[in-house]
Amino acid sequence: MSPQAYESLNPVDALVDGVRHSGTYRVMTGSVIVYYEGEVKFASVGMDRPELVAKWLLSDLVRRAESSRRKRPLN
Repeated sequence: MSPQAYESLNPVDALVDGVRHSGTYRVMTGSVIVYYEGEVKFASVGMDRPELVAKWLLSDLVRRAESSRRKRPLN
């Protein structure tokens, strides 16, 4: 991949509890950065493909968002 392709935003999907969620990610200086519903999470690429790391990070962001929604008090 060219450096420009690594820095551009790419779509990523993750299946969590039977529901498909979509986010975007980019790869910069050996790190994968994932964006989902205003949240950001990043990790080093290491030996794994950036697409796989992005899917893991998106799954984590989805679970975090669902958890915070359940914890909000109803007014």
